[in-house]
Amino acid sequence: MIRPEGMRALLIVPILSFGICAVEAHAENPLNPAEPNLKSKTETTKSSKSEKSNVSQDRQELTPAQQKYGLPKNPMIGGTIDLDLTKPLSLERSIQIGLSRQNSIAIAKTQVDAAGERVVQARSSYLPQVTPGLQFQTSKQPGTSFSSGSGSFNQTTGYSSSERLTEQIAATQLIFDSGKREARVGQSRRNAFAAEYELGNERQNVILIITQDYYNLLRDRELVRVQDENAARAAKTLESIKAQVEVGNAAKSDTLQAEADLANAQVAVLQAKSDANVAQALLKNSMGIVSSLSLTLSDDHASPPPPMLDTSTFDDYVRIAYQNRLDMKAQQEQINAQGYSVKLAHINNGVSVDANVSEGYQLDPDSGEQRGFIVNFSYPLFDGGSTRAAVRENKALLELQRRTLDQLQQSIRFNVEQSYLVREQARQRNTAAQKAVEAGQLNYDAALEKQKNGLVNILDVLNAQVQLVNAQVSLVQAIYDYYISEAQLKRNIGINDPVYLPRVPGSKPVSSSLISQSKH
Repeated sequence: MIRPEGMRALLIVPILSFGICAVEAHAENPLNPAEPNLKSKTETTKSSKSEKSNVSQDRQELTPAQQKYGLPKNPMIGGTIDLDLTKPLSLERSIQIGLSRQNSIAIAKTQVDAAGERVVQARSSYLPQVTPGLQFQTSKQPGTSFSSGSGSFNQTTGYSSSERLTEQIAATQLIFDSGKREARVGQSRRNAFAAEYELGNERQNVILIITQDYYNLLRDRELVRVQDENAARAAKTLESIKAQVEVGNAAKSDTLQAEADLANAQVAVLQAKSDANVAQALLKNSMGIVSSLSLTLSDDHASPPPPMLDTSTFDDYVRIAYQNRLDMKAQQEQINAQGYSVKLAHINNGVSVDANVSEGYQLDPDSGEQRGFIVNFSYPLFDGGSTRAAVRENKALLELQRRTLDQLQQSIRFNVEQSYLVREQARQRNTAAQKAVEAGQLNYDAALEKQKNGLVNILDVLNAQVQLVNAQVSLVQAIYDYYISEAQLKRNIGINDPVYLPRVPGSKPVSSSLISQSKH
């Protein structure tokens, strides 16, 4: 038989071991226990030397929060991501960098982790709760003692003290609680599913923003090229007019209008370059990059969109959206979770039955087994209407979640229709703009040639030049409006991130046929 001292040692050893592990875990990082242990000075020096080989990591700046807590911890999906900004940057790599660096995704990931732990907490009620205990109690109080001797009693006033050490271990198991346990587990699981969908939905938002900013930067750089060409034409026109003035075929005052046109073209170039710089800053921000490096894009320009109209109808895209939108699925899970809240409120408003069984063993001072079975019946006979109000409140919140889903579906339908119409309009604008550019180029060349022969005045040449640059700008806008609206359409129907699969039972990857259907 094990003596009490032996049982005491068996009890204290695991407690001490747990305490030591907790201290070691806390010592890993005093700022954030979840972070790995700080490296030694030598290891830090070695790692810093290896990091210098990566130019992007060496030149990128860090925010104060990143310096203190590190970069965002986003879920890594796919292979290793090249963060070197000195290399040509494609749209695909821009999206990969953004998915790994955007704080909004990291925030959504922490919500997923927290929701998962709440599921563990709710499910713990199905398992026995084992609790070892060690209690030491000491007391001191005034008292009176009596003694007899020689036929008389003596009264002595003083203090009495006592010490008591109690060691025990107990296990408690919940048998029944009128369905509260099942409702809490169901509620936490639905909230966890909603968090998974919200994470995927945030990834799609980031992909859309990066895609838009990437195409905006391409567009603005293309517009810089257009304005540069326009400035070159204005300079060429001015030289031609000066040549006509020298031979007497034009008045000297004609050069004033050409000089003003050249100055305006140069201002347009500066404005276009400023817009491109702002677009570059927006792209770096949407990627989660903190750096003063200038980005180099791998694609010089986007190819013209296909001229054929989309064979899929607007209703086809709405059907795909209702099938794939993750925010709609997350809202549906919120409705399911709120349904469990209504169930809990009904349970609390009625007769509640709680049954628990406990089994324990006391080691000191009196060793022995302890066993108990407790059944508790309760009913809120009068609580000022609190429990009934809770039922009505949760029913109202359930209706709120349902109305929110309906509002979301209407918004999705509108967004799909808007992006679909804008894309098809941009397709048609591109066809018309191409013809306008061709006609504008011919008109400008003809006007310039006529001006050289003295057949037209300077205003005709300048008007032809303005018409040409306007047509070129319209063509660039139409091309990139098409690709931006196509990216919006893919986001609106929920298929722009086929890689991520929510950890929800029954989740399926986006069908490749749906992706190909949207490529028109």
